[in-house]
Amino acid sequence: MNIIAKKAISIALRDFYSLNDLELPEFKKQLAAMKAEKKKTSAPPARVMRSMKVTKVNMGGDIFYRACDRTHRSSKKVMFIHGGGFVAETFGIQWEFCARLARRTGCEIIFPQYPLVPESSSRESHEMLYRVYRRIFSETSPENITLMGDSAGGTLVLSLSMLARDRGLPMANEIVLISPGFVYSDMSDEEMARFREIQGQDAIIGKFPILKIAQLWRGDLESDDYRVDVTKGSVKGLPRITFFSGTKDILNVSARRFAGELEAAGHLYHYDERIGAPHDHVLLKKYTDEFALIVSRVC
Repeated sequence: MNIIAKKAISIALRDFYSLNDLELPEFKKQLAAMKAEKKKTSAPPARVMRSMKVTKVNMGGDIFYRACDRTHRSSKKVMFIHGGGFVAETFGIQWEFCARLARRTGCEIIFPQYPLVPESSSRESHEMLYRVYRRIFSETSPENITLMGDSAGGTLVLSLSMLARDRGLPMANEIVLISPGFVYSDMSDEEMARFREIQGQDAIIGKFPILKIAQLWRGDLESDDYRVDVTKGSVKGLPRITFFSGTKDILNVSARRFAGELEAAGHLYHYDERIGAPHDHVLLKKYTDEFALIVSRVC
């Protein structure tokens, strides 16, 4: 990963790393206090606003942004769900990626500002994202819509698609997952050994308090609910899934397992693995092949 980008993300997440040793009640308390001092919006940074036309939409309290390139427009739409471990608002790199995608394809970006922990949990986040999903699909033909997300947002793209399917809504034309943030609870000894090996190399989320945040994210849902653990859900009826992972990302272990399960299920998919790449590598400009594949999925 670009050294500057890696350093910026590490600094942004550094405070979260510091909470690792706290027990859950104190963890939640300190997390809430920490977040009270941070930004409370997923609005695009000023540098992105200069290149895109952005409209903030308040739909009965549900906030999302509609953004498109100022000169290149098409009928395509991308609902992009940002990552951040279910706890952080968007980072500039996610909006910058969306700006490049809009510039190349002419698509409109739909960017939800969904509820996060510890103020909220999975149930509320999914319901908010479902309402935005329903709104977008009422306006646009499904063949013109791509669902896309990075990290925790990739997990949400998959579970939201399952929820929409189970409630009888149409499916998007494509699903694109960038370093999707799901972890299998029943890793084999071999998978666990590899996870631990990668953990020492993963400078972005190797120290992130994933398990504690997962407990808060669960809320009042059962542990086997796919809104809590997407690996418990079925991909039956979902569109093609294109997903990306790097081998210096602790989530690569789960990505490989997921690819194997899609293969076994006979589900249409494409798995793209980059040797030596870190978490969320696809968001960076240098990964031109991956970006070109994503552009082809949108168009």
